[in-house]
Amino acid sequence: MKKILLALMLLPALANAIDLDESGSLKLTGFYSLTGAKVLSGSSQGSSAPWTYQQWKCPCTVQAWEYTGVYEKEKGWQFDQESLVGIQIKKEFSPTLSATAQFVSRALNPNEGSKPTVDWAYITWQPSVDSDFTFQAGRFRIPLYYYSDYLYIGYAYPWVRPAPDVYGWPIYAYNGANVSYRRQLGDSSWAMTAAAWTGSFTQKNNAYYTKIYYTTPTDDSWKKILGGSISVNNGIFDFRAMMMRHNETASQSDPTLGTTYIVKDQPTKIMGISANMDYKNWLIKSEIDRFEQVEPSLGINNVYKYALIGVGYNYGSLTPMYTYSQYTTVNEPIESRKTHVLSLRWDFMKNTSLKVQYDISKDKSRYPYKFFGDSKLLSVSVQGTF
Repeated sequence: MKKILLALMLLPALANAIDLDESGSLKLTGFYSLTGAKVLSGSSQGSSAPWTYQQWKCPCTVQAWEYTGVYEKEKGWQFDQESLVGIQIKKEFSPTLSATAQFVSRALNPNEGSKPTVDWAYITWQPSVDSDFTFQAGRFRIPLYYYSDYLYIGYAYPWVRPAPDVYGWPIYAYNGANVSYRRQLGDSSWAMTAAAWTGSFTQKNNAYYTKIYYTTPTDDSWKKILGGSISVNNGIFDFRAMMMRHNETASQSDPTLGTTYIVKDQPTKIMGISANMDYKNWLIKSEIDRFEQVEPSLGINNVYKYALIGVGYNYGSLTPMYTYSQYTTVNEPIESRKTHVLSLRWDFMKNTSLKVQYDISKDKSRYPYKFFGDSKLLSVSVQGTF
């Protein structure tokens, strides 16, 4: 943890991509987030008395589902749940062929331990310099959400973090290929981008399932991923629609009992739409998504609905914003949460922002046991790029 904090303190002085060779065809860029948060108060099932959920002492709140970043009131200020530093290296072999790799070192990474992880590693090719088509193959983040591609590049959005009520599933990457097509729409200011992707990903001892829900080591696999999206924007308005299907297998292994399947090759569908506006000083961010995993013959009826909407206003280098988010399951046992967020972004120096955020989260779940409960969370983060 000390090493990553030292690196994060040094990075704000860097402002430009670094050429790693004389030709300029090999470049390094990067990003960082030094994030701390404190649970101010919380309760569960009508009681503010301390309780334990899995390995966490509550009042508590989960703010990074993918990596199980959980803040606990008894620990005060915590800087080891979401802080990270990442670098991206890009090599251009020709004007139409390049290779990109992105490495991220996280203060907390139960999926891979403390070692840096390869979040991206892919080849990009275009038929010609002016081609509307782009083809890629390798490892990518699954583009489930509007901010999926740069979820951990905090400088790219107004909050400390995109709403956890919307952002976060057990699998967040895929090994495979994608194709995108971008075209200007006639003589208008509108541009359209269409994309399709396919692949798979398997993670042993997945932290999301193992730590949050089951406590028993659980493997998760998404196979036969097939997805597509289309987006249009004109520099002010930006609209995106996405649909993806895959087969999920979540399993637990025991030397004596063998393998137990939570779901096996279960067809799953995820859909989402987003609409954003950045006009003069006003910002509007919105996103609505739906997760469906239904198999009546097996008694599987998992349907989640989740959404966010935020409104902000830019005063020079300051951007205050109010955001509301929620998620809920359609069927019992209900898992549900509603969150109100007040955030303030201050771009106090080039490529660097300071953010302060206050979250009021209400647990609407109907579980027979205490879940994460209600919470009030204060967060502070320095985020930037170089």
